[in-house]
Amino acid sequence: MTPAALAQKIQGSFDEHFGYLWVEGEISELAIPFSGHAYFSLKDSQAKLRAVMWKGRRPYAGGALMEGQNVLARGRLAVYAPRGEFQLVVDYLEPRGEGALLLAYEKLKARLAEEGLFDAAKKRPLPYWPEKVAVISSPTGAAVRDFMVTAARRRPGAKISLYPVRVQGHGAAEEIAGAIGDLNAWGGFDLIVLTRGGGSLADLWAFNEETVVRAVAASRSPTLAAIGHSTDLSLTELAADARAITPTAAAEAAIRDQAAIAAHLDEAEARLARGAAEFIRRGGEQAERLTRRLAEGLRAHYTQRETRFENARARLGCLELLTGRKGQDLDYQVRELTRAMARRLDNERRRLEQTTVQLQALSPQSILKRGYALVTRLSDGLAVTGPDDLRAGEDVHIRWAEGRAISTIKEIV
Repeated sequence: MTPAALAQKIQGSFDEHFGYLWVEGEISELAIPFSGHAYFSLKDSQAKLRAVMWKGRRPYAGGALMEGQNVLARGRLAVYAPRGEFQLVVDYLEPRGEGALLLAYEKLKARLAEEGLFDAAKKRPLPYWPEKVAVISSPTGAAVRDFMVTAARRRPGAKISLYPVRVQGHGAAEEIAGAIGDLNAWGGFDLIVLTRGGGSLADLWAFNEETVVRAVAASRSPTLAAIGHSTDLSLTELAADARAITPTAAAEAAIRDQAAIAAHLDEAEARLARGAAEFIRRGGEQAERLTRRLAEGLRAHYTQRETRFENARARLGCLELLTGRKGQDLDYQVRELTRAMARRLDNERRRLEQTTVQLQALSPQSILKRGYALVTRLSDGLAVTGPDDLRAGEDVHIRWAEGRAISTIKEIV
């Protein structure tokens, strides 16, 4: 047989008799060249096995791929014919032992933090009133039950979808990361919640896998994580937009109390109504003051003109008595002057009446009676003067001369 033929025969024997293997050992001689593939050995006190993990499978190593780490590796035996060696082609790695897990956790945490995956500046606020919420969790666990019960109590009829996954053990991390990817691809979800109950570091390890952490950090929908208890802190929670210490607390953070909000809105509406009434009352008082001032000024002007007219007529009468001449001419002039002054006074009275009517028409209450409405934002009570003061989805208070209403802006055109 040629060496190549023998190598091929050995490979066939490996595939037939071994298939996938789980090998436990300590990583040594680790090398990751420019190609991105990882070359290393798995050793114990008596033997050493060459191993390789191709670049595309490295995300499935999490924080376990490091020199001196005791790991459990899954893979297939393969013959490397050019050197006449056999090796384990690894497709999955996980650390072994609590101490090893903690070391892997700290090293992966430091590396991802350096990349900025946990930066507070990247955190997005949770939606105030999410219409559709997706929950990634085990369908049989107490965590999802606690979340659903609390959510139903706070907002009956809330739209919550469950994406069932395994939350621990082999393959759990891939299912969780895949669920996040699917939900983002489908779209339509305002919030994604990841939750499970408490457990050991090993039990929670799926939420410390790099694939899950990166999927959470890359999610287009805001994320809320509630993994384990208050003493647990997974890397998924560090990467999420928000964290809750229990599944119940997660439901309280995601779903607002509908009854409490309704009471708050009633109180806000009452305050808005009182404010609008006070605004209209003050506007009416100001209009009345302006009307009185103008009327007083016009009356004073009219009185002054009338006094001047009487003085002029008296002087004309004196002249008539003194001269005794042109009495008829003087009478005629007096009559003409009287008629002219009367016309002038009538004009002044009409102007006063028109001005009074105009001032009354400018009164806020009069404007409302003509079919207009006073619109204020429900959030801060400020008057809306144009479309730039509004945004879609915002609630506004509308007041007419008789009655009021609360409305939600659907579209600004």
